[in-house]
Amino acid sequence: MLVASVVTMLALLAWLTVARLPWFTGVVLVALTLVAVASITLAAVVPRAAVEARLLLFLGVAVTLLVAGEMQRRKLADSGDDDRAGRRWPYRIAVGLSLFVALACIPAAAWDFNDDGFVPSVQDLGPLPDGLAIRGAGGDSECGTGRCAVSYALVGRPGESADRVARRMWGHLASRGWPAPDGGHSCRPAGWLLDTRETCVSISTADGAAGLTLEGGRPYPRYAGASSQPH
Repeated sequence: MLVASVVTMLALLAWLTVARLPWFTGVVLVALTLVAVASITLAAVVPRAAVEARLLLFLGVAVTLLVAGEMQRRKLADSGDDDRAGRRWPYRIAVGLSLFVALACIPAAAWDFNDDGFVPSVQDLGPLPDGLAIRGAGGDSECGTGRCAVSYALVGRPGESADRVARRMWGHLASRGWPAPDGGHSCRPAGWLLDTRETCVSISTADGAAGLTLEGGRPYPRYAGASSQPH
């Protein structure tokens, strides 16, 4: 929300340097506000779409400024007035930077970090059911080729078996949309369209204690293919 507010305000200030029709500035403000609201709404409704929400914000700002500049030019031309819209450097810089960020920086960053691992947060698992807790502040983390992992102790009620703790945890994850576990392992996309990484959960019950491992990075087929290549 903060980024959207700042970008919208800067875009409006850039527009004011070329604004010739006071009433039309109000239209531009409404359009920029709608772009910001659309970006914030996308990120709120689809939390995995954080990258796409930023792309929508910057591309929307650039298109709004370009369309507004052209519309103002035509209105001034029809009235026989001199048209200087779009010829002042703050306006041009705002449009240029917005397009550069939307069409170059964000796609390039997405392409780059799709090959990097990340340490998932336990917050991604949501509030745990009563009697379940994750122990180990920060966990024990490690990173390899394209993936990172962090491990925690998963504890239940006093006297509750590790198998029972694991079953309850899998039930909780299923209620939050996680796929059914396959061999004690479940994965789902971390991003939406541009971010192709995934977050995985593993639960073990070795030695009579339940343990939970979170992994983040490239999907397993890509990871396995990279790992099998000779170094």
